[in-house]
Amino acid sequence: MLKNVHLAPQWLVQLEKKLHSLTPHSSFRLFLTLEINPKVPVNLLRTSRILVFEPPPGIKANLIRTFSAVPAARMNKEPSERARLYFLLAWLHAIMQERLRYVPLGWSKKYEFNEPDLKMGCDTLDTWIENVAQGRTNVPPNKVPWDAFKTLLSQCIYGGRIDNDFDQRLLTSFVHRLFTVESFEHDFALVHNVDGSSKKIAIPDGTRREQFMDWIAQLPDNQTPSWLGLPNNAEKVLLTTRGYDMVIKLLRMQNLDLEDDVEYHADADDAARDVDGRPSWMRSLSTSTAQWLSFVPESLNPLKRTTDNIKDPLFRFYEREVNIGLRLLKDVRAGLTAVVECCDGTRKQTNELRSLISDLAKGIIPHSWRRYNVPTDLTVIQWVVDFSERVKQLQKVVKAAGAGVSEL
Repeated sequence: MLKNVHLAPQWLVQLEKKLHSLTPHSSFRLFLTLEINPKVPVNLLRTSRILVFEPPPGIKANLIRTFSAVPAARMNKEPSERARLYFLLAWLHAIMQERLRYVPLGWSKKYEFNEPDLKMGCDTLDTWIENVAQGRTNVPPNKVPWDAFKTLLSQCIYGGRIDNDFDQRLLTSFVHRLFTVESFEHDFALVHNVDGSSKKIAIPDGTRREQFMDWIAQLPDNQTPSWLGLPNNAEKVLLTTRGYDMVIKLLRMQNLDLEDDVEYHADADDAARDVDGRPSWMRSLSTSTAQWLSFVPESLNPLKRTTDNIKDPLFRFYEREVNIGLRLLKDVRAGLTAVVECCDGTRKQTNELRSLISDLAKGIIPHSWRRYNVPTDLTVIQWVVDFSERVKQLQKVVKAAGAGVSEL
């Protein structure tokens, strides 16, 4: 068994080749564990039997997993305050992980808050609480090393994974809010203003693992984002973002036939070819490219300089913009024309043209076209429409400049 192989995606390519060259025993099986990662070789996944484990979402489910992973004898060990500290750590861990579902609202980016962090937190609590207890059955709440807990949790155990100042302040606020001497009071609030009301969720009053488990079992199965310190419309924002991502992926796939491989192959299989001798992806790409070419304006005239307007800084600004747009327009039209000719069989392919065809077939904006900032998830279709509107705007600028710079 090989664990966490997503951490070495380049080595997985070598592993795939090695597996194809082996003549293993009939009972040989190789188990790989990994997180979902786009860099994992697709062919390795295709030759494998995949089991996906996704834990149920929600604070309740997270707390149950945490308490199931910690032995009862460890949590109920003296001093009696240990179990309450374990519960505070479990609640913090649940908040940390559940907020990952709402990126970039919960956190600014995805962080790998996982079980080893929880285990390290438990070991830290044990070390410090035993050092203070010195074998006693109870420790006064004001004698608990709160500062040590807060520093290690916010700066090392969980904070060591965070590289964003805002996220660090957010983590620090959660830790300082939970790990305080007031948490041993019976009415200490874990969450304020639940569901936008004055209702609060108070910490369970207990010192045994069984008492905390009974309290967790009574929690509702579904919790609103307010439990995580987020607005209640965060769930709507999350679903909207996921829907938008799905639409983007569908737009990228619409030019690909389901029976064809996503990757471009120069020597396509004869069975995938139609009567005209071209594979279906090439026919589809030819049609789409011709359509994109019709969207893009055919020309853009440069601004004409005169002895008067060259002195105007506004004119020089527009002149640079028009020249940049003119050069990009020529490259885009030349590239689209070359792709159409290549798909029609009237032009010979080059390495540069192969790369362009591969990007367009996947719905990816070619690198040579990215000369101004656009959203990373923008598709080729959206980019072409946006670029056409930009060129038309520049045409209006050129037309206005012919009547005088003052009209720009």
